[in-house]
Amino acid sequence: MNKNISAKAEQEKNLFLCAVRGLAVSVITALLASVISCLISLSLDDPDKYTKVFALISLFAASGIGGHITARARGKNAFLCGLVLGIMITGLITSICLSLTLPINMSLFAICVPSILVTSILGAVTGVGNQQKSKPKRKKRN
Repeated sequence: MNKNISAKAEQEKNLFLCAVRGLAVSVITALLASVISCLISLSLDDPDKYTKVFALISLFAASGIGGHITARARGKNAFLCGLVLGIMITGLITSICLSLTLPINMSLFAICVPSILVTSILGAVTGVGNQQKSKPKRKKRN
């Protein structure tokens, strides 16, 4: 019986570990997207006008990609994977703002949190939907 339980535990991937992997990918994606958007906005006439827009695009793209990676690593439960990752991203952003004593704009925060959750869940749905299903092997006819 213990062998049966341990075999199922090895096959079942931990949701939290998959979400941490997705969070790491989200952070790296957000950093890369921020650098690219910085370079793009510096080439424009008034870069300050587009700073918030590019920051939000980077954030939402990173949460969607992180949700995709989380659900792909987990292999099932797309909604739960995206929700957990969205909560982790929101918690990370909030803890960074609070630790650096940065002000939090509550109206923007109230808009961004549901948007982060939705993009993470949508990314997770695409991650689970893209997995290749094994096709049954056809018997060769002689």
